[in-house]
Amino acid sequence: MLKQTLLTAALVGVTLASSAALSGGHGEKPHATPWSNFALENTLKAMPQGDATRGQEIHTQMMCNACHGEKGESPSRNYASLNGQTAEYTAKMMLDYRDGRRWENYKQANIMVKLAKAMDVQQIADVAAFYASNPSTVWEIEAQPVSAKIDQLIRKGDVSRMITPCASCHGAHGEGKSITPAIAGQVPEYFVRTMKAYQGKHRKNDVNDGMGQFTHDLTDEEIQALADYYATLSK
Repeated sequence: MLKQTLLTAALVGVTLASSAALSGGHGEKPHATPWSNFALENTLKAMPQGDATRGQEIHTQMMCNACHGEKGESPSRNYASLNGQTAEYTAKMMLDYRDGRRWENYKQANIMVKLAKAMDVQQIADVAAFYASNPSTVWEIEAQPVSAKIDQLIRKGDVSRMITPCASCHGAHGEGKSITPAIAGQVPEYFVRTMKAYQGKHRKNDVNDGMGQFTHDLTDEEIQALADYYATLSK
């Protein structure tokens, strides 16, 4: 009982701190060494084994469900869906928020920085395991035929623009693998915002700036078509 009371008090403090930060951002960006493949691989290997049951408890106690739904499925078009995400990618994102590699100055990001700083590595591993244990969402939006141009981007890429096929990293069904995120069932609006953030260099936390390079020459129409395609895709 005492443990639960202390946790609740701590969470209230985190929530108040998050609310206070919303108008003024989350402060000066700390220095964070960009990931190398070697450093990221070793960091994730050193993470403790995650427990999905404990992760569900943390998800509820830290009020992650307020934005990300009961099992990680976004209840609105404003937040990312986390259900079905690879555990490695979720862990990486939390570490990026915690250490300053992901430092986007808007409301949701401010909250995530505060929460990531409040969690230890075991809690991060546990919530990552919880989200990975739940099936991804399939969004019910009006299905549009996939054009030959978009199909090529997904399966073959575009050599003329140095764009790697989406499927080569994210899988044939958008299922992701290890630190490469699952994108099947992702909220289409969040997908678009993420691609535009990489394209505009507002988000640079991926290894070797891969997404910044691949999104550079994509048109708005192509990004939206990819968002719609993956939103309705089941892993």
